[in-house]
Amino acid sequence: MYSTNRQQQQHRLHPRHQPNKDSPIKRVYIDGLVVLKIIKHCHEEGSSSEAQGVLLGLIFDNSLEVTNCFPFPRSNDDEDNEEAAEYQYTMMRYLRNVNVDHLQVGWYQCNPYGSQLNKISTIDSQYFYQSAIEESIVLLFDPIRTQRGFLSLKAYRLTKAAMNLCKENDFKPKTLRQNKMSYEKFFEEIPIIIRNSHLCEALLLEIEQDMPVDAGRQLLDIGGFSVVEKSLQSHIKSVEDLNKQTSNLRNQIIKQHEIARENMNRSMNKAPPLTEEEIAKLLRPFKLNHLQHLENLLNYSQTHNFCQQSSLYSTQNIGKLFMAKALHNNN
Repeated sequence: MYSTNRQQQQHRLHPRHQPNKDSPIKRVYIDGLVVLKIIKHCHEEGSSSEAQGVLLGLIFDNSLEVTNCFPFPRSNDDEDNEEAAEYQYTMMRYLRNVNVDHLQVGWYQCNPYGSQLNKISTIDSQYFYQSAIEESIVLLFDPIRTQRGFLSLKAYRLTKAAMNLCKENDFKPKTLRQNKMSYEKFFEEIPIIIRNSHLCEALLLEIEQDMPVDAGRQLLDIGGFSVVEKSLQSHIKSVEDLNKQTSNLRNQIIKQHEIARENMNRSMNKAPPLTEEEIAKLLRPFKLNHLQHLENLLNYSQTHNFCQQSSLYSTQNIGKLFMAKALHNNN
């Protein structure tokens, strides 16, 4: 993490998809100290997904600057939630008294194996923040991938269409089609730029000079099989959930065809068709509420994320295997 223009370019975390043109935020600037505080908090919590905190900063034009953060205390019941709210209010008051940026610009959460982005709790929290301050973001930090030498810190926002759906609380397939909504359009990823002050940069350069020269012994380390295994296990569970959803939808369609044939036979026999109450009773086992429709949509997105992670981890290890084979043949 450096502050020069050339070094800042090296520490831009580009998203796979650029933010929408309608998005009020085009980029996120994060101080290096904030990144270290987030990493420290997640490490102290044992890389648990319960590690969360508040992001503080400023909003300038189409940019959001994150200059400070503080963690949330753990909460297990309603009383703890009230204490957490009081703790947050007290922290904001103290920061304001010492003239520190105290505008809430979002929140952060530990995201082991990329498992938290497509959770209903994550969407509820982000909807709450974004409803209060439109430019709010959520920072997701993956400690598992970071331990493998790749800083995994991503900023997300709910899209405008997703905010409207959350407001209406309607996620039925018909509504999703009308709004042209898919799992890929629920979140938008915002590019991150990490920067430091000149004093921090000078300290980093001084520390770098005192560090021993790396002999490259870990260059071809492929000790990430446990990460791949855990990612594949989560991937398998997600696919199993998709199969259950597909089976439920298939059974619902079969039952609807049976009802249509029954009404046709009754019409041919000049008998009254099935009443709405009888049809509702037959379709009741397959009926889903709005939260279940949302879970189905998010499950598709989560499966897509697990596919990308498994591909990334496997590609890295396969590349190291080919390099090790080439070095062995040369020797």
